[in-house]
Amino acid sequence: MILPYCFSRFQHCCLIEIQIQCRIISIHFAIRSRMHCVIMKKPERVSMNSEYLKGFLLTALGVLVLSFDALLIRLIDADSFSLLFWRGLLMSLTVAFWCRYRYPGKPFFYRDWPSIRSAGLYALCSIFFVSAINHTSVANVLVIISAQPLFAALIARVFIGEKSSASTWVAIIICMLGIVWVMKDSWSAPSLTGDLLAFCCAICLSAKFVNDRAVKHRDMTPALITAGLFIAITSLPNASPLALSGADWGWMLLLCVIVIPIAFVLITLGPTRISAAEVGMLMLLETVFGPLLVWLFINEAPSPSALQGGGVVIVTLLLHGYLKWRK
Repeated sequence: MILPYCFSRFQHCCLIEIQIQCRIISIHFAIRSRMHCVIMKKPERVSMNSEYLKGFLLTALGVLVLSFDALLIRLIDADSFSLLFWRGLLMSLTVAFWCRYRYPGKPFFYRDWPSIRSAGLYALCSIFFVSAINHTSVANVLVIISAQPLFAALIARVFIGEKSSASTWVAIIICMLGIVWVMKDSWSAPSLTGDLLAFCCAICLSAKFVNDRAVKHRDMTPALITAGLFIAITSLPNASPLALSGADWGWMLLLCVIVIPIAFVLITLGPTRISAAEVGMLMLLETVFGPLLVWLFINEAPSPSALQGGGVVIVTLLLHGYLKWRK
C-alpha cells in the first residue's frame, strides 16, 4: 500500500515539476521575444531621429544662407528682368554641375508631374520675390513671406493629407507673433503691388514645399535646373544682361552662383525629412536674419523690437526642433 502511494506522489510531483519547467521556458521565450522586438525597434527609432535632425539642420542652414538674398538684390544696381535672367541662368548651371557630381549618369531633366510642378513653382516664386523687392521694402516682403508656414500647413492638409502636430501649430503661432513684433514699426506706406507680389511668392513657396514633401523618396534638386532655365528664358526679352558694371558683377556672381544654389539645394532636401509646415516655419529665420544682415552690411541698426522678436523666433524654433527630435 505504501509503495503504490509513494509512486503516485512521485508521479504527481514529476508532473508539477514538468509544468513548472514548461512555464519557465515559456516565460523565458516571451522575455527573449520582447527583448528582440525592443532591440529591433531601437535602431529604427534612432534612424528616424537622425533623419529628422538631418532635415532640420539642412533646412535651417539653407535658410541662413538664403538670408543674404534680399541684401544682395539691394546691392545689385540692375532692373528686375536683368537680375532674373542671370539669377536663373547661373543658378541652373551651378546646380547642373552639382547634379553631375552628385548623381553621375542621371538625366538633368525629368518630365513627370512632381518635377514639373516643383520647377514651375520655384520659378514663379523667384520672379515674384525679385519683383516684390523692387516694388516695396525688404521688411514688407519678408514679413509677408513669413506667413507661408500657415499656407504650407493648409495646402499639405488638403492635397496630401498631412496633419501637423499641435506643437507645430503652437510653434507657428508663437513665431508669427514674434515676426509681427519684429515688424510692428515697418509698415509705413507699403506699396500695394509689391505686397501682393510677396503674397504670391509665399503661396508658391508653400506649394513647392508641399509638392516636394509628397515625393519625399526623391531628390527634387534637378528640378532647380529646369526652373532656372525657365526664369532666364522668360526674362531675356525684357532684360539687359550686359548692362551691369563694376561691383555689380561680383554681387551677381555671389548671389547666383553661391547663395541661391546652395540655399535651395539644402532647402529642397529638407521636405524629404520633415513636414512642409516645419520647413515653412524654419523659413521664418530669413525674416529675422534679414534685418540683421542689413545692419551689418548697410549700417541700418535693427530696432529693439527686432531684437526681441527675433529672440522669440530663434528660441521657439530651437525648442520645437529639440522636442520633435526627442519624440
